[in-house]
Amino acid sequence: MSDFANIFLALLFEATPFLLAGVVISVVAGPLVERVLATAALRNPAAAVAAGASAGLVLPMCDCGNRPLAHRLALAGRREFALAFLVAAPVINPIVIVTTWLAFRSAELVILRLLLTVLAAVAVAIVVSRLRRDIALPLDAASDAPGAEGHAPAGPSTWAPRILEEFFELFQFLVVGAALAAAIQVFADQEEFLSARGVFLSIAAMMFLAFLLSICSSVDAFVVAGLGGAIGLGPALGFLVFGPLVNLKSIPMYLRLFSGPAVVLLVVICAQVAFAGAAIAELRAW
Repeated sequence: MSDFANIFLALLFEATPFLLAGVVISVVAGPLVERVLATAALRNPAAAVAAGASAGLVLPMCDCGNRPLAHRLALAGRREFALAFLVAAPVINPIVIVTTWLAFRSAELVILRLLLTVLAAVAVAIVVSRLRRDIALPLDAASDAPGAEGHAPAGPSTWAPRILEEFFELFQFLVVGAALAAAIQVFADQEEFLSARGVFLSIAAMMFLAFLLSICSSVDAFVVAGLGGAIGLGPALGFLVFGPLVNLKSIPMYLRLFSGPAVVLLVVICAQVAFAGAAIAELRAW
């Protein structure tokens, strides 16, 4: 149990500052971002998707920190932007780009990781935003109605209570996800994933391992690089693309923010893009 406690606390200590930073940005800077998007030429869905997929370059957040802001933007009606930002920001940001390069010293792997993430973000934004309104909108979309609390004056005096309320509401789902990820790391045999035979099975195994381990996107490249030559380009790419987008730590938070059908579609699309891209990269490397 000591191993479980150590891993559980490590995951919490790793993710909590990013979650808190994301909530602070959502509450404090969220209205400004909404106004900027409202005045920008983003009425075209294609422009909104492109802007959302690249917004992480100026709003660098990990896979825990970007969700509060994405949720707020989706509630404000910026669904294409919000969904693309939700998927892309954990990888399309300067911190992850630099750490991936430092871990592998491979421009090819860095570029492929970025391209596949952008492709997944674009696909999720286009498909999910076209669903029926009651499916594609966040769960508490009713707060977006005129006169609701979300439209109450939001000055500095309201920041502290709103930050605390939103942080603790999301933190409980982070705790659940971290506990599940810690249990898997302690009780599951990770060697079984690393010893998977065959290109496709190896990629699928590494993607599933990334889902179970729930490692922050800022440091996951060093974990994969530490395996040395045990895995090829494709399995490494599958781990690095799928893990930050979908993992045990993120699923409970996704389900808190968005409807079940929307989350299922997000998971399926990200898995398909990561697997297909990794398989093509591995086969081409042969």
